[in-house]
Amino acid sequence: MPPPHFFDPIVFGTELVFTIIAFIFCFAIYYKTRESYELTKHAGIRYFRDAFLFFGLSYIMRFLFSLVLFSRMAFDFFIPREMFVPLFILPLGYLSTIAIFYLIFSLVWKRVNNQKILILGHLIAILLPLLAFLTRTPMLLLYMQTALLMIAILLVFLIRKGKKRLSKTKILYLLVFGLWLINLFIIDSKRPFPPEIEILFRAVSLIVFVMIYYKVNKWAR
Repeated sequence: MPPPHFFDPIVFGTELVFTIIAFIFCFAIYYKTRESYELTKHAGIRYFRDAFLFFGLSYIMRFLFSLVLFSRMAFDFFIPREMFVPLFILPLGYLSTIAIFYLIFSLVWKRVNNQKILILGHLIAILLPLLAFLTRTPMLLLYMQTALLMIAILLVFLIRKGKKRLSKTKILYLLVFGLWLINLFIIDSKRPFPPEIEILFRAVSLIVFVMIYYKVNKWAR
């Protein structure tokens, strides 16, 4: 495995392309569901589309973070880590966590006090990245996000257990959760993946994005 300062232009280029395409798909899904929400004012649709708005914003932060890393490695431009890491990691952690919470909100909004759960979700989304940063354990955030995703997957089957075993809605949610789990798997820096495997994971992520957009596009017609 190359040392931390090693700059691989292929991996970096793949990361940038993936981030830009993921950002485009997130906002395309957000835009595509706008008419459905405006016609129905369905809270579940609102939370679902807002989840992709937050996902899209998190990809913007990820893109900017990658550019800063590129500047440091490619141009030998020195920025102390203690300055730029919190600037990106804290908002990135918040945006990605609250996006997961909004997916959960889209499932449970009929069964809970929406105002209270929204406040609780935002508080947790702020505290988790802050705790990970203060304790210098960034993987804590990833593990907590993985746990939230597992809870969300469980909720899909518990809340919709009276419906078809694999309805269109269930498949859509499972694709979304699977996509985010793949991304968490990629980000887990403790795994010594060769560049080819990372590129493969990102290619799979983009295929899942296409499938999600296709299903949302059919559902929103």
